[in-house]
Amino acid sequence: MGKYILKRVLQFIPVFLGVTLILFIMENVVPGDPIKLMAGEKKLDPQTEINLRASFHLIETDTDGNPIYDENGNTIETPLVQRYFLYLNGLLHGDLGVSYQRSGQSVSSIIAAKYPYTVRLAIVAIIIEAIVGIGAGILSAVKRGSFWDILVTLITSLLVSMPAFWLGMLLQLFFGIQMKRWTGGAWYLPISGVGSKYSEFQPWMYYILPALTLAAISTAYTARIMRSQLLEVMNQDYIRTARAKGLSRRATIYHHALKNALIPVVTYIGMDFGAMLSGAILTETVFNWPGIGYETYRAIQSRDWPIVLGSVTVIVLVVMVINLVVDVSYAFLDPRIRFGAPKDQG
Repeated sequence: MGKYILKRVLQFIPVFLGVTLILFIMENVVPGDPIKLMAGEKKLDPQTEINLRASFHLIETDTDGNPIYDENGNTIETPLVQRYFLYLNGLLHGDLGVSYQRSGQSVSSIIAAKYPYTVRLAIVAIIIEAIVGIGAGILSAVKRGSFWDILVTLITSLLVSMPAFWLGMLLQLFFGIQMKRWTGGAWYLPISGVGSKYSEFQPWMYYILPALTLAAISTAYTARIMRSQLLEVMNQDYIRTARAKGLSRRATIYHHALKNALIPVVTYIGMDFGAMLSGAILTETVFNWPGIGYETYRAIQSRDWPIVLGSVTVIVLVVMVINLVVDVSYAFLDPRIRFGAPKDQG
């Protein structure tokens, strides 16, 4: 098992280097001068501009941080390869750069302030997905061909074909605006933001609509996977043997079939949790949720590339860690994975 985990961890290194290299190159090929973007409409004097370029490693400096000039008195641009290694060195020390538009505020502090909102929203959404999705899939498989099976199939078909931003706006319209009108303001849900200590709503109420929006499509897929896997497992020989020995249908499902059927479901939910932790830009934007997804969207609009690059880098790290946890949990559920045995062998 230790070798299996070590192998997965070592795979992180080339993947991480490859992703960061691609992101770094994309940032540097985008048109626009970062110093001019930072200055905005203000005109910088030449010395201030040179000092800023030196602080962002855009020009070469000596050991004291002073700009180096060529024989013509011009500054020397830092080679792209050297800047990439400086960027990696900063990552190892937790330095993600400085924002162009936030008066020199560090990207690390911005992400540290915004990311907890994304994490809390993702946790609520994944709980909804796991409970409702697995429960609906089990109900649909056990009651195959019944009204409940048809209902689950219909609802999941609608959800998987519905854009997340449109679903979010529908929930806002119904539970936020129409419910307030119908109940005379007695009961409705907040449709934007996270509230404050002066808000009329309880803090947990702000999570309801964005969490439902974030979890809806994934819950539908979870239910479908759970249903198909459970039906497939229930047709296996060992299930028929258990029933032939007199074991009840309920005991056969919950003690034998469910564990094996859950393996791909757990894998999907784990990977989906990583996607949620990466920040749902559409959901967070619709609900004005101050998470990493909405912050990345704002940074793209303002061309604040250090925030974009830092956010995506953190997202990549989170997704890679979640994928490692999923791989390890998969190996615990199915020993054939860690021992390298083909799945069709006993």
